[in-house]
Amino acid sequence: MSEFIGRLHPLLVHLPIGFLVLLGMFEVLARWPWGQNLMPAIRVIIILTLPVALTGIVCGWLLADSGDYDGQLLFWHRWLGVALGVACSGLLVLHWRGQLRSYRWALGGTLGLLVVVSHFGGSLTHGKDFLSWPKPKLPASQSGLTGDLRGQVFYTVAIEPIFKQSCVNCHGSNKAKAGLRLDTAANLLAGGESGSPIEPAGATQSLLGKRLALPLEEEEHMPPDGKRQLTSSELTLLNWWLDAGAPTDKTVQELNPPTQVLKILGGPSNAPAVEPTKHQ
Repeated sequence: MSEFIGRLHPLLVHLPIGFLVLLGMFEVLARWPWGQNLMPAIRVIIILTLPVALTGIVCGWLLADSGDYDGQLLFWHRWLGVALGVACSGLLVLHWRGQLRSYRWALGGTLGLLVVVSHFGGSLTHGKDFLSWPKPKLPASQSGLTGDLRGQVFYTVAIEPIFKQSCVNCHGSNKAKAGLRLDTAANLLAGGESGSPIEPAGATQSLLGKRLALPLEEEEHMPPDGKRQLTSSELTLLNWWLDAGAPTDKTVQELNPPTQVLKILGGPSNAPAVEPTKHQ
């Protein structure tokens, strides 16, 4: 029951965020004579902000107990979130007492605190570099892949980039959902609470392959609905790799992938199309 209530946090947390931002906008507009009619709306927003903020904080604490998150990020997000709730209480008291000058200064500080709390929340969910400037995507010829892939480790050039782009937000160092981490080959092989995601091997036998193949509306489909979904090319690489035994240390030459796989990787496509050979 507590886990279900905790899952309401991502929904509820956006209400006080929207209220506080709207409150700041209305306060700016209310400084002009034609904006004085916004004062009743400002009072209503202040009254509504506190209960939804406190409810979101409670749900957040329950959600944190049901997941595996980075301890430091979680600590700061939790306690700064509590501080934000206290700040919302202070805004209500100051406005209620008519101390409008102090209230407006407090509102500015609360909005600043909101930015910091939101940053830690986004980092917990999407990774520490979520708010960093996005790096341009390079073509295959400039992304570390050479024209001849034969000597490179297949997992490193084909599978690891997929995990980093679509999986490590929920299964990485910041958050390890179900105890599973996919940020390194060692963590992949260690598995999680449900066991190994790649054993037994095979796209239709392994837990990873089964979760990828589930319909999007299924709760256990991976990646979850709302997250970036894998492209057909990425699914082709993953499924072929799983059918090849999901090795993490074999080179492209040793695995001898078919032409279709080599074309996706951007390498030479003159290799014969063969069935994957399982490596132990």
